Amino acid sequence: MQNQPTSRQITASAGSNLALSFVSLSAEKKHAMTVFYAYCRVADDIVDDKAKSQQEKRDDINFWRGEIGRCYADGEPSSALGKELRDIIGRHRIPQQPLLDLLDGVEMDIDKNRYANFDELALYCYRVASAVGLVSVEIFQYTSPSAREYAVALGMAFQLTNILRDVRFDYEKYGRVYLPRDELAAFGVSEETLLGHAPHPGRESLLRMQAFRAEHYFQKAARLFPHADRGNFVAAELMTEVYHRLLQRIRKNGCRLPAAPPRLNKWQKFLAARHARSHGAAVNVSGLRPPLKIAVIGGGYAGLSAAFHLAVSGHHSEVFEAKNFLGGRAHSFRDSVSGLTLDNSQHAFFGCYHSCLELLDTLGARHKLVCQDGIKVPYLSRNGSRSVLKAGDYPAPFHLLDGLLGFKALTARDCLAILKLGARLKFGGRPYSDENAGKWLRRLGQTTNAIRCLWEPFCLAALNEGIGTASAGLLYNTVKQCLLGSKTDSSVYLNKAGLSELLSPELDNFLRATGSKIHANRGVKEILFNGRAVSGLKLADDELITADIYISAMPFPALRALLPADSSLSAQLKNLKTSPILSVWLETDCPITGGDPFVALLDSPVQWIFNRGAADRHCHYLTISAAGQLIDTPGKELIDLLWAEINHYFPATVSGKILRHLIYKSRDATFASIPGVENFRPTPKTAWQNFFLAGDWTQTNLPATIEGAILSGKLAAQAISPLTFTKT
Repeated sequence: MQNQPTSRQITASAGSNLALSFVSLSAEKKHAMTVFYAYCRVADDIVDDKAKSQQEKRDDINFWRGEIGRCYADGEPSSALGKELRDIIGRHRIPQQPLLDLLDGVEMDIDKNRYANFDELALYCYRVASAVGLVSVEIFQYTSPSAREYAVALGMAFQLTNILRDVRFDYEKYGRVYLPRDELAAFGVSEETLLGHAPHPGRESLLRMQAFRAEHYFQKAARLFPHADRGNFVAAELMTEVYHRLLQRIRKNGCRLPAAPPRLNKWQKFLAARHARSHGAAVNVSGLRPPLKIAVIGGGYAGLSAAFHLAVSGHHSEVFEAKNFLGGRAHSFRDSVSGLTLDNSQHAFFGCYHSCLELLDTLGARHKLVCQDGIKVPYLSRNGSRSVLKAGDYPAPFHLLDGLLGFKALTARDCLAILKLGARLKFGGRPYSDENAGKWLRRLGQTTNAIRCLWEPFCLAALNEGIGTASAGLLYNTVKQCLLGSKTDSSVYLNKAGLSELLSPELDNFLRATGSKIHANRGVKEILFNGRAVSGLKLADDELITADIYISAMPFPALRALLPADSSLSAQLKNLKTSPILSVWLETDCPITGGDPFVALLDSPVQWIFNRGAADRHCHYLTISAAGQLIDTPGKELIDLLWAEINHYFPATVSGKILRHLIYKSRDATFASIPGVENFRPTPKTAWQNFFLAGDWTQTNLPATIEGAILSGKLAAQAISPLTFTKT
């Protein structure tokens, strides 16, 4: 060890991203960082040297422990690099512990090449990366108290990006797996799978979660950035830009494992350095909140979406759900008699559900949906005729031309009116603020039959309101997004998994990856309002929960019961009404819809029938939207009515019978999408400075759908704390 080369020789031969950032430093700081980097490089190379035995590696690490000790004990280091280290330690008052932590970290690579959980891996990352940051900030010099926390978080971000980049390389060359074993198991990934080249959904979902975790730490570091010392931290910003671009590249590639680790070439590094120096890296410096502790009330889609987007923004969330299942008003349950997982109501998803599909893609859960290639909706008329509305390959609105021409219930005049409406909506055609959907459609030339066959069923399904009472504004927004968007936007998706399982366990895994949590069976019975802020939550068991920020993702009737009676929000929510949905699950001894996954019934109280058969079992969901007239009908009377309707539209079922049924009555299924409702839907911000709202009933410009709920959670997260990195 006596013949160690100098720091300049070691650094010059490395070509590291860290060395790249030195160009921004003064001559004296550049020298100090060159020396420190050389120390890091030497320590790392010890454990990667395959020519040395395990004991020889330990001896070399112990030599450097001795060198560090001599640097602090007025001794004389025996190596050239040790002497250089002693000089910069004294000049920059570098604490001893991070230098020793680095040695402890690289020593872990001698014996420990597997990690049971993230806590174990986090310790490794802290030692080999965050400790590097803690030394670096001493050389950069700082006055801000957040500088050390910033260094720790940024080190985690860098090391997690390195791990993600080198998954295959580390396993093939050194036999090391820096992915927690419990997470490998959760996604069904074996170590051998890490070497495979064939697509593997579990592996790619696992790696997406690692990228999510790395992004969390980048965002957290940005929130801790020592702005008062910005001039001294240009080197850190350069490194951040390079590593964040590398992470973006990995994510853009779908987190698939390439044959060789992805890296930025010299030109890409130059562009990253140029962007960092001219724009202050990718960090938005104005109005950043530090990392926050956030309590989310409600484990429906809105609350889960808010928690997810806040986690990726660098914060920590805890979700409190009163029930023992997730999903809120769109949930599933295990039926003890049939043994099946049933939804409380059948939901259809569309390609224009961009926030929903983006979340599912990030989680690697889109496979839980089955998708049509463009819209294809069969309709049955009361006279027995069958029509199919489907999408062609023409530009909107003419992509519906084929379907309209084949729609037997529509006349040529009806089709022309619908196409004219589509063309008009492309360039305007907005309704009046207080106009109902029926008046608006008639004003724009829609025929009575076009309204009956197309717009009334669509309005009921999308808004849970009839055409005569529905908000024209909400119908306008929905038609433009769904029917008049691209062919892909109009594609229909149905869930294969139960609604409570659509985001689980993937979302729970992602949240836990960043220290966030979901608590089921832990409802909130009181929100403690204190002046213009919330001071805490009292749970059902009287436990007091405190946080920096609170989000209500409850249905508005439940929230209204917890608000101060004299508050403006309470008064505002009194103007919101609810609309019911009836959902009936049937198991029959015969098929109903044939090979169609779903069918719309015209002129029937049963608007939709969904075929959810399993193996040789004939199972169906019947949906009745805006069900005010039937919600109080006794069970037997309701089933007799529905079975008579099925027998009429599907004569082959007359000789069949119902084996089992379940009726789910949701009186407050959605907010009432009536004219003027937009005036009363609140924004995410409230009069209380640390209290925010999410829910499909908040201002999303959408009706009450799963997409609206997920979008509302995203909007609430953005209102609290937008992402800190701009697109580069």
